[in-house]
Amino acid sequence: MNADIEARYGNTPEEVALTASEFIAAGAVGLNLEDATGRPGDPLYSLEEQGRRLTAARQAIDHSGVPVFLNARIDTYLQGVGTSEQERLEETLRRGRTDIQAGVHGLFIPLVTDTALIRILAETLPVPLNVMAFPGSPAPRDMLNAGASRVSFGQSLMLASLGLIARIAQELREQGQSQVMADYFLGFNEADSLFRLSKVPEQ
Repeated sequence: MNADIEARYGNTPEEVALTASEFIAAGAVGLNLEDATGRPGDPLYSLEEQGRRLTAARQAIDHSGVPVFLNARIDTYLQGVGTSEQERLEETLRRGRTDIQAGVHGLFIPLVTDTALIRILAETLPVPLNVMAFPGSPAPRDMLNAGASRVSFGQSLMLASLGLIARIAQELREQGQSQVMADYFLGFNEADSLFRLSKVPEQ
């Protein structure tokens, strides 16, 4: 199980190490740690701060003896850092190099969808690159062909589900019934089957 520990549940390297240790003890074998601060006027940790935080997380992993995959999220594109695309790319590369030096195993850079940018990042930063697909982005296969190692849909499936619920609610409010709900309705057995583990074929 991979745990998205967001920005740390604490600012200091000591707090990051404690959080990482507790998630590992709970059974996580992957940790995702982002560089966003949550502060509007200061959206990203500095290179030095984030480097120390990631180093602390990696040391906690090494101390645990569990082969945990440490993934660093870089929010330069999500936060719109820089006054130009070139400046944003250069800052992303600086952060990526710092994160790698701190010992991360992979990088996640949300909102990078241009396949030319993905190719530059994948060729320059020598660890697996994770990116995000969403409505309007290139197809995942195109991102993978450009050099991404993993493509996720992030919150898109959840937001699409909320959009569907909103349409159903609107139809119920305006018409008293919902064709959309009827079109997507699953019976109890069919819904239950979605959560059953498939039988693994014997080798």
